[in-house]
Parts: sequence; C-alpha cells; structure tokens
Amino acid sequence: MALDERQVIDEIVVRRQALASVEAAEAEQLLEYVDHAREVGERIGGVAQGRRRVDSAVHELSLAMTLPVPTIERRVARARRLRSTMPAVWQAWHDGRISTTIVTSIDRAATRLVHAESVAGLDDIAVDRLVRLTPGQATRWLDSWVERTEADESSRRHEIAHRDRKVTLRPLGDGMTRLTADLTSTDAAAAMQSLSKAAHQLPADDDRTIDQARADVLVDTLLDRREGGLGYRAVIGVTVPLSSLMGFSDAPGELTDRSATIPAHVVRAAMRDPKSLLYRLVTDDVGNLLTVQWLGRTAPTRLDQVLEFRDGTSVFPTSSVPARLCDDDHSEPWPAETSAANTGPLNRRAHNLKTEGHLRLRQPKPGTFEWTTRTGHTYTRSPAPLPVADWDLTSLARHDVQDLPVDPGADEFAEMFAALEAA
Repeated sequence: MALDERQVIDEIVVRRQALASVEAAEAEQLLEYVDHAREVGERIGGVAQGRRRVDSAVHELSLAMTLPVPTIERRVARARRLRSTMPAVWQAWHDGRISTTIVTSIDRAATRLVHAESVAGLDDIAVDRLVRLTPGQATRWLDSWVERTEADESSRRHEIAHRDRKVTLRPLGDGMTRLTADLTSTDAAAAMQSLSKAAHQLPADDDRTIDQARADVLVDTLLDRREGGLGYRAVIGVTVPLSSLMGFSDAPGELTDRSATIPAHVVRAAMRDPKSLLYRLVTDDVGNLLTVQWLGRTAPTRLDQVLEFRDGTSVFPTSSVPARLCDDDHSEPWPAETSAANTGPLNRRAHNLKTEGHLRLRQPKPGTFEWTTRTGHTYTRSPAPLPVADWDLTSLARHDVQDLPVDPGADEFAEMFAALEAA
C-alpha cells in the first residue's frame, strides 16, 4: 500500500494537538486535587492543616508521577495562574491549539509582568500570535512584547530577576559537569571578556582552543591555582571500586550523592594528591554496604558517613537532596535501634510529613525503603549498589599504584596489590 504522505502529516498534527490537550487536562486535575486537599485540611484543622494537606498531596503526586516535588509545585502554580488570569491561553491549551512548551513560555512571560492589565493584554493576543511560531521564536516575541509593553517597569523586573541569581550544576557524563550562573547581563559579558583576554595571553605554543583555555582559566581562578599549585581543595566524596583504584579495571566511580560518574583514570589521578583522604568501606560482592549499628538515639558521625555512602541522597523516592543535607530518620521510631538497617537520610519536608502521619515508611531490608501514602499507594526506593568491578589481572596499570602517596591508605593498597600479584 502506497504511503499517503498528506494523511501522515495530518495524523502527526492531530496527535500533537491531542497531546497538548491531555497535558492541559492533567494540569487541571493536579490543581483540583491539590485544592481539594487544602479544603479538606482547612475543614479539619484550619489554615495550618490545609497547608499540611497540600504538602502531603504534592508529595503523593510526586511519587505517583515520578517527578520531583518542586516540579509538581511549579505545574500546579502554573495551572492556577493560567486558569485565573489567562482564560484564552488556558482554553487554547485544552483545545490543543498551542503546545505545553509554548504555554510554559507564555506563563513565564506573564510572571515577569507587573500590572494585571498587561497580563490580560497578553492573554488577548498571545494565542493568535504564537500558534505558528517555534518555541524559540515564541520566546523572542514574548521577551520583546514584555519589554515594549512595560518599558517603565524594566528596573523593577530587573530587581526581581536579580534576586533569583544562582549557580547550578548539570552532570553531562564522561566525568564532566556543566557549571552555569544566572548573572546580570553586564557582569556576564564582562566576565566573558576577562576570560577571553586571559586565554589570549597564554603562550603561543599553548595548544588549547579558546574555549578550552577559557574553561581552564575560570577553574584556575575560582580555585586559586597559581604557579602550578593546587590552590583550594574542596571536600568531594567519591566511591570507586578498589580494582579501579589499583588499576585492575577501568570501572568508573561516582560522587557520593550519585549525581555524576567519575572515570577511573580521573580518580587515580586525584589519588596521587597527598592531601587525599581515604575511607575504607566494607561491601558485599554486589556493592551493598554492610550494616553498622549504634546503641544511642542520635547517629554518630561514622554512621552518618555510612548512610551518605550507601544512600547518596534522601531516601524519599523522588528527592535528589544530598544525604549530607538531610535529617537522620528512624524508619521504625525510637526506641527502635539506631543502625544502618533502621535509619536513612531524609529531607526535612518528607521527614515532617512522615512524623505527622501523612506518609508511612518501613525498611524491610537495609537500604530498601517502602513508602505508603495516605491513599494506600506503595512506592519502593531500592538501594543503588556502590560501584563494583571484576579484577582483570591482565590489564594491570602498575604505575598507578606505585604513584600513590605513602600514607596508611596507600600502604594497605600496596599490600593488597602485592598479595594479588603473588596470587
């Protein structure tokens, strides 16, 4: 049967419209679910209980949709704004006339506006103007419209945007991470010019590209590396198979918060730094950290470190809060034992909801956390095993071991290496 190209194109368009409509309906249902939770809570215990019920509802939606809690909150807030202040955009989204991506851009532009009449004006024209534009074209049109419509409020908008300045990390894989910063436009341009000037002043025989040189100058400046010195050394936790550390394999390690993998050769190079500090963790043959027990209520530092290495992040399934920033939570309440089999790092919001009974938790085996929500749904957070690797004696990179600094950790590695070589 010959392919009907026109029909295929028409079907693709219909599916895209249907997808937008379904996502709009989902957004409305999220909003209604959260608002219902607030109403029930306020009837039971006033405004404060209403807020707690909303928090519980948001966490339940997070588990059900496998999305972070802040993402759920942003979607609910966006739906509330659109339904109440931009009815034309809200309806067009439900009708599938504009995509969720475009709707998000419209909402972002509307939140930059200061006056309600400006938001109403944008709602009047946005759908017709943007329905045939790409997301990038739509963003540029919206930026221009905001600047023209409220030119006299530019200072106020800048003040609000400047308040939200930040620096973020985004793992890229292969041992690389993107560092980004939200800065004033003038500061960003000046910083880029400064980096470019420093990069162009490097010796003529330097074979780095301008992009590579700018990146290196940025890091060297921030870490205060001068004249070949190491400069500032941050405390960075990396878990890595011993076989990789000794050169028997190239299995990667990973940051203790599980946010990025680190190639074995990068870890071995870092270990040559005499300031490196090693912790020896005992695991089983598939990378599970063996349990540690404590006889008091508050977990000591060593147990905190065990939980940080084992769990990496909060044990709430959709949370990425690093373990070091979490509370030490007992799965079974005190006076049950304080051990790795009954504790885990838990971010404060989820911890409070658990304490108040909105969420129930049990740890059927060390590192496995089973959560039950108010509606009776169950979600399990299974442990991510620590890195393990086989011992490939034929690919031994012996010089990596010999170059390790002479300290107790390196001595132990050397002894193990000698034993394995003799075997």
